[in-house]
Amino acid sequence: MAKTLSSCGLIALIVLMSAMIRTESSDIGINRGVARTWCIANPLANPVALQKDLDNLCGGGIDCHSIQPGGACYEPNTLVDHVSVVYNLYYKSHQSRPAACNGSSNIPTVSDPCK
Repeated sequence: MAKTLSSCGLIALIVLMSAMIRTESSDIGINRGVARTWCIANPLANPVALQKDLDNLCGGGIDCHSIQPGGACYEPNTLVDHVSVVYNLYYKSHQSRPAACNGSSNIPTVSDPCK
């Protein structure tokens, strides 16, 4: 019986340590100050291409309420700023994979487009 209780205690300790390690790993970049990435509009991109991307992304499943009047990311009210927010929403919806931010109209950055 004592051996069974000892084994249960060891298993509980392993499970607890495993949970702690996963929590620490998932906090990297948030609590430790490691750079996180965003995706923004290339300021040199063609405005017609940016508008087309904005229309396609907002009409294609990306929630664009934050760039609407009164939204958290409405100001500054410029095409480049609004497209930057939407590109980043798309990028985050694809788990920040580099392929989601590799077009000619967008670029990765370490600055949050919705400040």
